[in-house]
Amino acid sequence: MKKFKVFLTSEARSDLKNISFYISDVLKAPMTSKIYAQGLVAEINKLSSVALSLPSVHFKQILQYGINARRINYKKYAIIYTVQQETVIIRRIIVASLIKE
Repeated sequence: MKKFKVFLTSEARSDLKNISFYISDVLKAPMTSKIYAQGLVAEINKLSSVALSLPSVHFKQILQYGINARRINYKKYAIIYTVQQETVIIRRIIVASLIKE
């Protein structure tokens, strides 16, 4: 099985921080924030071995990240990524319900 390196763009890192901040500080649930962030990171790390097994997505909002952009969901969030050579590039982590056809 092919293994990929996983890289988060600055936008994806910011998304992850914003999600954690919202859960921790706005919803006042710091432990939930920590667990949720760990789950997101675990789902992202799974892509090192399953990245190409997921289909490309053809929604306008996802295509802005590349013609072969893909997504994987974690709870209410969509992790949008592309694969370039030996690297999975995490482009964004956004609320899945905001993605429209």
